[in-house]
Amino acid sequence: MENLKKHIFKYFAKVKLVHSMPGRLRLKLVNVSNIPEEYSYYIKYLKDALCILPGIDKVKFNHVIGTILIEYSVDKAHEEKILKWIDTIIKVGSDNFQLIKDYGENDLEYVVDTLEQQLKDVVHKI
Repeated sequence: MENLKKHIFKYFAKVKLVHSMPGRLRLKLVNVSNIPEEYSYYIKYLKDALCILPGIDKVKFNHVIGTILIEYSVDKAHEEKILKWIDTIIKVGSDNFQLIKDYGENDLEYVVDTLEQQLKDVVHKI
């Protein structure tokens, strides 16, 4: 059952590249329309996670059309590196599904701190 939940998590976390030019990426969150509006608060944590990667300068999320605009320094990051980082963020979230389930509502700060530390531990491998 846990593997099914992880699979569902990854399903909702699908990202598609819409447009790319040096310094800017526009991504589509494929299944964002299936996520209730009240959960859009958590997008802040996705923005924070994306900004852990050196070179990402700005992240804008548009919940209405389900896109993310990432502005980055071309001397520190590039499209492939950013897409790999997004895959890493999704994997860390999926690997910690049980932690999120157990503590997400009652101790969100603990969950965020734990995930953020794990991301900081692996960012140098990207």
